[in-house]
Amino acid sequence: MNLNLPIFDQLANSQNILIAGAGGGFDIFAGLPLYFALREKGKTVHLANYSFTDFEIATIVSKPEILVDGLVMGTRAPVMKRFPYFPEGFLTQWFKEVRDEDVTVWMLAKVGVVPLITAYQALVNHLKIDALILVDGGVDSIMRGDEVGAGTLVEDSISLAAADTLDIPVKILACIGFGTEVEEALCHYNALENMAALAQEGAFLGGCALVPQMEAFKHYESACRYVWEQPGHAKSHISTRIIPAVHGYVGNYQMYPFDPFNSSSVFLSPLMTLYWFFDAATVIKHNLIIDLLRPTMTTHEAMIRVMAYRQHLKARPCRPIPYP
Repeated sequence: MNLNLPIFDQLANSQNILIAGAGGGFDIFAGLPLYFALREKGKTVHLANYSFTDFEIATIVSKPEILVDGLVMGTRAPVMKRFPYFPEGFLTQWFKEVRDEDVTVWMLAKVGVVPLITAYQALVNHLKIDALILVDGGVDSIMRGDEVGAGTLVEDSISLAAADTLDIPVKILACIGFGTEVEEALCHYNALENMAALAQEGAFLGGCALVPQMEAFKHYESACRYVWEQPGHAKSHISTRIIPAVHGYVGNYQMYPFDPFNSSSVFLSPLMTLYWFFDAATVIKHNLIIDLLRPTMTTHEAMIRVMAYRQHLKARPCRPIPYP
């Protein structure tokens, strides 16, 4: 069974596609089903992540390819020493050990918009990219910044702001994991409002669901489990909810019962299995903090700017979703 992607029309003339984790952490893993589905269609697909991995440590425990010093590196198998947080490195090792493939996962430094533009531009030029799919595990990338519960919007917005400057014909935002962002206290009522506003402008490009029979899903689950089950390695609190939801679990189910990275209370549902695709340019236009972030050099500066903005903001209230 294949993943029924609604964005094939947008990508019809694209050959070198970059799938990039927008919010950092494990977001790139949420793009793996897209990666395998697009490869099946004959596309050349590359993986990148706005990375929370320490670059200096990455060079000690592996032998990455340095594209731009301090900004862009491509990690490749093997990971030579145990390390509790290196999702990109162990992902490349999964490709090598499980699939016998030499796949580079590109790491974009956790920086502000100005240096991230430099990083993205170098990677786009290096790989001759003609389409970008920013992937968000969760849906906080479509928050505007005027919500009481906007989640971890800043990191996603930094990626969106950098992507906005790239001269490539196709830019898409993909979200998966609606309902997973418990720890971030994201307001899903506001998320639905934002989705509706994007749909009114023709920016909602469609959706599709993961099911257990899909090869693309099986590869995604295999990669996630391989990385999470490295000794002492961190786990994604997003994908550890998406995967059991795809398998039909509902309610307060914990994939790893003693995982300290996850909340003790979560409500799994089939909504977590859905991809939502949006025109990235329209998402950026709706985002109220993008312009604040454009001159930033560091994530710390970005956080300060957004915090100052939100101090004087009359935020949209969070409401319960009105279903019995």
